[in-house]
Amino acid sequence: MNTHIIIMAGGVGSRFWPLSTPQLPKQFIDIMGMGKTMIQMTVDRFLPACPIENVWVVINEAVC
Repeated sequence: MNTHIIIMAGGVGSRFWPLSTPQLPKQFIDIMGMGKTMIQMTVDRFLPACPIENVWVVINEAVC
């Protein structure tokens, strides 16, 4: 399959403050209380349409 998914996850999530901080941005928080981060939930939604090896997450350099 040639489908690729690019997830943009580079923001600090200032609207989610105080849950989201520069040290733990919103994409790495279990916002919904489901035991999964926002990135994990996004990837899960796309897995029926795209294999996991074709999922790319673009993050801010400060998060690395």
